[in-house]
Amino acid sequence: MDALNIPAIRGILGDIVYYTSSFTFKQIAERVKKIDQELHTSTSLKDQLQRSLTKNYESITDYILSQKEHFFNALVLAVYDGDPVWNEIEVGFKGEDFFSMGFLRLNGEEKIFPVDGQHRVEGIKDAIKKDPNLEDESIAVILIGHHKDKEGMEKTRRIFSTLNRYAKPVSTGDIIALDEDDTVAIVTRNMLESFPLFMNENISDEKKTKAIAEKDTKSFTSLIKLYETNKVIYKYYSSFRDNTKRVHSTTDIDKFLKFRPKQEDIDNFEKYLTDFWTCFIDSFDGMKEYVVSTEKDAAAKFRNRDTGGLLYFRPIALPQLVTAILETVFRKKISLEISMSAYSKLEMCISKVPWVKVLWDSDSHTMIMKNKTLIRPLLMFMYDRDVLNQKEIDSMKNRYAKAQEVELTEIDEKLNAILRLGADCKK
Repeated sequence: MDALNIPAIRGILGDIVYYTSSFTFKQIAERVKKIDQELHTSTSLKDQLQRSLTKNYESITDYILSQKEHFFNALVLAVYDGDPVWNEIEVGFKGEDFFSMGFLRLNGEEKIFPVDGQHRVEGIKDAIKKDPNLEDESIAVILIGHHKDKEGMEKTRRIFSTLNRYAKPVSTGDIIALDEDDTVAIVTRNMLESFPLFMNENISDEKKTKAIAEKDTKSFTSLIKLYETNKVIYKYYSSFRDNTKRVHSTTDIDKFLKFRPKQEDIDNFEKYLTDFWTCFIDSFDGMKEYVVSTEKDAAAKFRNRDTGGLLYFRPIALPQLVTAILETVFRKKISLEISMSAYSKLEMCISKVPWVKVLWDSDSHTMIMKNKTLIRPLLMFMYDRDVLNQKEIDSMKNRYAKAQEVELTEIDEKLNAILRLGADCKK
């Protein structure tokens, strides 16, 4: 391989000397190899590292090919063998001399492997196979030295594990605030500024938690729960749009939200979401009263420690209710308005049957958080037991019996009472 002179900045962190520069995608493909014997001599450990390189790189390939404004953080590359030479350049600027800039010469015999960025490297290689026009694009790289003796392997392994162990994924709050590819995040941001239910202090702005502080008597729900609920709506919206036989999976939705669609698609979802929440407000009495209230503690009546309040004012339950409404639309082939109207007539006060011991502890006047997944099937059962299949009913019976602390043989009577309650509510 030909020699390569790359402009770089030299730095020292701890006892590690590193060089910051950039490689073209073509140079990444030609010069950077997968980790093989660089960190372990054990075959099983080498295989384990190779297995960690999953097909996730394919999503990076898709991102590069489909997103014109693609961008990545720097790759950390280890270099060994060959004869890398640092050629320092003295630079003077405004009376100061700088000695950290220069050229790193690689003679072409080096071995280079990624310490951080394995999937990005493989995604880049795959992308330029599919589109050679990308070869001249460049990505920032940080080059560190590596030695294949015991001490050198240990040092590089430590860097490898540190970079991966302490890498912090982007928080949901930051996705909502900043992501320009995620349709749900984009539309949620828009509606926070334009849709009355979500404006001002109606949404708790705490970005690190899904819960709402007990002292918060103003907010309808939390920012993260609003995003999660809108993501549920998007899941069904995209399934209706695509006329699927099955509802899109969570994996499908996560893939869709990685890439920004056409503006028309974003606008269409925003209209659907606006229509959904408008229908929600019109259907549920508590929502109507909350939206028109001018009180500073407008949510106190609907979320409190005395009566527990209404199910949809509890962040843990809101996505479950929305899922039940939309799943019923999907299964029964009915309109959103009909489904919403029917669910609005069911018991929503969490200190009453069937929510006592499921969502509400009537002794301590506190929420029960462990039964989240029981909320949706219970709601659907109250709406119409036939909307659930037998497997779902059996599972719900077992979980409801456990929550009520009764034997399974006693649960049918309780569930029949719930069915009668649901029927009475819908009259």
